[in-house]
Amino acid sequence: MTQQTLHAPPLPAAAAARLFFRRASRLVLQKPADRLAHEDRVKQALALDGVEPLQGALVDMLVGCASDSALSKVFLQRKVQERLSPLVLGAMLAQVSSGEPLPRVNKLATRWCVLATPSLDVSPRALLCGTDDSRTIVANAIQALLEGDVEAEMHFLDHCVSSNDVLAFMLARKELGRRGRALSPQWEEVMEALQKRINQ
Repeated sequence: MTQQTLHAPPLPAAAAARLFFRRASRLVLQKPADRLAHEDRVKQALALDGVEPLQGALVDMLVGCASDSALSKVFLQRKVQERLSPLVLGAMLAQVSSGEPLPRVNKLATRWCVLATPSLDVSPRALLCGTDDSRTIVANAIQALLEGDVEAEMHFLDHCVSSNDVLAFMLARKELGRRGRALSPQWEEVMEALQKRINQ
């Protein structure tokens, strides 16, 4: 009787992407200054859903690698620029232009970082607010915002500031603009507050 070779079933695409990202993360921990290791991790992060894995990989890259033209090219990739919020992307590009490594403790770090650590003035609530949470919050609030519900607007903007939820703010702002809804002055104030917090 011929012995059959048993093969493990292939991993689902999402599980495989997470596995590859974890492997890339371990390599970055072993070689924190290796730009190619960071670039591979960024590539793996782009295969995952959401913004946080990518932001975490890029922040670690800014911490571990010297700023040069090769590093700049990573941040100029279309896929990277499309995924990040304009505020976060702007802060990262400014850091690259500075020529200095990003401090290990900083406000751009996410729970997906392996080299960087969020600064103490980033609230735990902000760290727990993931991409899916942001999209759900916007989906639940958008109708009231479109109808001009002042109380709903106040609660939403308060959430964005207290949780540092840049993604929810940008998604809602974009959708309201797309539908021709005029924004109150509070939106500009919140945008300035979020920008200031990122740049500090």
